[in-house]
Amino acid sequence: MRHLNDRSVLEENSQKELTTVPGPLVTKNIIENSLSNDFEEAKKEWELVTHISSESDEFVENCQLCNHKNYIENWLIQNSNTKVLLKVGSDCIRRFIQFAGTANQSDSNTFFAIKEKEIGKELELRTSYKEVIGMPLPTVRAANRFKKICKELLESRGQIHLLATIDGQYEVIQQLFRVNTPTEKEKKNFEWLMAEPSKLPVQKETKKFRNIKYKEGTTLRRSAKVTRSTLVSSKVYQDPSKKYD
Repeated sequence: MRHLNDRSVLEENSQKELTTVPGPLVTKNIIENSLSNDFEEAKKEWELVTHISSESDEFVENCQLCNHKNYIENWLIQNSNTKVLLKVGSDCIRRFIQFAGTANQSDSNTFFAIKEKEIGKELELRTSYKEVIGMPLPTVRAANRFKKICKELLESRGQIHLLATIDGQYEVIQQLFRVNTPTEKEKKNFEWLMAEPSKLPVQKETKKFRNIKYKEGTTLRRSAKVTRSTLVSSKVYQDPSKKYD
């Protein structure tokens, strides 16, 4: 039985069991690629493998269960008995797949929500890797967030011990950040950030940028005084005879 220990996800994403009846195409695709000939049993044979973004060469436009168009992402699932791989959409997972080891559809959906959250953290780390680890002088804010998310993710996967050794840190860089050949500088920056952050050269942010929302009619000025005038307050409007004075 899978252990679901992410309390925030358990509280925020707990869902009722879905009772949507699968269409003929979904039923056919699940049974044909599973060991069991019973749909309710066949849908329990699947494991979540990974996430595929729409920018990947491996992305497919149509869900391989229902054939509906995928706009953002695929989720790669594998049957634990037949080893068949399918690229499907998240809606089909929540409706028609009960991951192996979960008690029911609601439990499976909560497990999937936890994995979605983990994937989101992974993507953020990979996106910010170059800024924080690969480039000189990352900002303090970016470095602290990178460190926090990295430790949270490793902790949730029971891999926090990898940070204790140089070899373990190298494994994290390769597997988590997908950087197969990091430079010596990148290795050292990552080591410093995780173990001795005071040694990592960073830059402090001296300016705070805010998103200022301007309303229609706002006058932008530096130091000049702006005088507003309306037709009602003009002397010409009040007394037309003074128009040419």
